[in-house]
Amino acid sequence: PMVRAVCLLDTDSHELLDAQLGDYGCGELTLAADLRGLDHSITLFDRAYFSAAFLLDWSQAGEQRHWLMRAKDNLRYEVEQTLGEGDRLIRMPVSPRARQLRPELPTHWQARLIEVNAGGKRRRFITSLLDPHRFAATSLAQLYRQRWEIELGFREIKQSLQHNHTVLRSK
Repeated sequence: PMVRAVCLLDTDSHELLDAQLGDYGCGELTLAADLRGLDHSITLFDRAYFSAAFLLDWSQAGEQRHWLMRAKDNLRYEVEQTLGEGDRLIRMPVSPRARQLRPELPTHWQARLIEVNAGGKRRRFITSLLDPHRFAATSLAQLYRQRWEIELGFREIKQSLQHNHTVLRSK
């Protein structure tokens, strides 16, 4: 039997804050929509969670609920304002399909696009943290590196479920 799990973990302690389990045929975004995020926090998402509906809902479901993720290579956007070198306020279209499913969604939504050099590579991030004075681009790029702590947390969960026997495989 296969189950899909979507978890919200604290990157410092690896504490499991919330989890949603579902049939393997259920999509991650569907399960993630029911996660209980924390107010006054920033959630690090994988690029698979890029969805205007999901990210807008995430931000509006609580007080000061922000997100940060790597930008997709094919990100469609218009620059609204240049905030600094490699730091822009952008406007992105909401897909017609998303608006068909959720007519209350706006035609466009706003985020911040950050481009930094990391390890000799150009990395792009998008975030709901729009204020460049409170949230420096380089600090946000460094923060995203903590996303890999999530993978360590998943490994710990899988090992404890197996009582340190063979680790579960995942896709």
